[in-house]
Amino acid sequence: MKTLSPCALADLTFDITWEKDGIAHKEHYFADQCNCWRDIFPETLLEHIINGTIEDPISLKANPGELVPEYRPDNVHFLPKSRVDTFFAADGLVRGRFYPQGMLTGFPGIFKANITPFRCVDIDGDCIRADLNHPMALIPMEVTLTVHAKSFKSEERGGGCTNWIDIALSGPGMQARHNREPTNFFSGKAFDRRDSRRDPRYYARDRFVRHIDDTARQNLSELYQTLLRPGDAVLDLMAGWESHIPGDLDLLSLHGLGLNGNELMKNKQLTAHTVQDLNTDARLSFKDESFDAAICSLSVEYLIDPVSIFTEVARVLKPGGIFAVTFSNRWFPEKAIRIWKDLHAFERMGLVLEYFLQSGRYESLSTVSMRGYPRPYGDKYFSTMMFSDPVYAVIGRTFKEVG
Repeated sequence: MKTLSPCALADLTFDITWEKDGIAHKEHYFADQCNCWRDIFPETLLEHIINGTIEDPISLKANPGELVPEYRPDNVHFLPKSRVDTFFAADGLVRGRFYPQGMLTGFPGIFKANITPFRCVDIDGDCIRADLNHPMALIPMEVTLTVHAKSFKSEERGGGCTNWIDIALSGPGMQARHNREPTNFFSGKAFDRRDSRRDPRYYARDRFVRHIDDTARQNLSELYQTLLRPGDAVLDLMAGWESHIPGDLDLLSLHGLGLNGNELMKNKQLTAHTVQDLNTDARLSFKDESFDAAICSLSVEYLIDPVSIFTEVARVLKPGGIFAVTFSNRWFPEKAIRIWKDLHAFERMGLVLEYFLQSGRYESLSTVSMRGYPRPYGDKYFSTMMFSDPVYAVIGRTFKEVG
């Protein structure tokens, strides 16, 4: 029987699941070398960690206000725009969006460098309504803790402590709509790009590089392992020289659609490929209901008419077919849409959710985030970046046949 003692160091994962407006969300956070004596855990989880066995995951259901500060009506402020520094908001404040609290002036305890988010929940003439409550303040959730490895400290010298739940819950909630109303991600010049030239010119040069580190690639591959099935016919949208699908997954077919023919030919997993610029021609040349699943890896930020693409993908998927859109925190800045860089990482999931919702073709929507893993030793950014590249996913299924 395996147990942990207060003298242990442990590698843990926190899986935090919750639901809002019929959409399921999951945050998967890896906590490296947790100090069981010094670090901060929810009390019930800590009791299980120290006193219980660790072969099986430990789950805790939390009501609103138990793991994050409780919702307070007096944390919603109606204030003039003159008290908001919009220097970092390229298109001004937008209803439903999140912004750093440091933009607000005249609040005790809020300083200019404060990046804790607030939500602009309403705009009325020259005034806004700013909600400073935690995005998860009103949402019940379930936390599942899994112990992956343990070791023991030779001594305890004090030092700082880490509140792992606080870190894991920094971001979740921001992908959800406010009061079921669509977030206005589409105003102004949201879909402008620094390089507005036709994409084939930019992507004509071969780029046989990996866009996320090896740990993130493994996490992305494992995610696809849970979503795709042997025997599936899969469309790899905006594909390159690797598809991030497990090599031992026996698919019926994998059709890659991308912009660089040499990269597509280098991709050994593809059974066929098409060179096409979706920003010029959104129409997919496949028959209705041709695929069981579609993926779009690390590329959704380049689409300038994404709702049309999502609608087309739904057309070529079979009823109940899955569409998984994944991304990280690295992209080509010349070709990414303008709003992408202005959004918090969890807001980007909200943006992609809006693509699904506004297409009107999907159900069973969900989001997944995977963060906290240490950057692989030997990675070229190992000396400057502590954590592996995060992986974010937004997933939907086409409506099933009625009757």
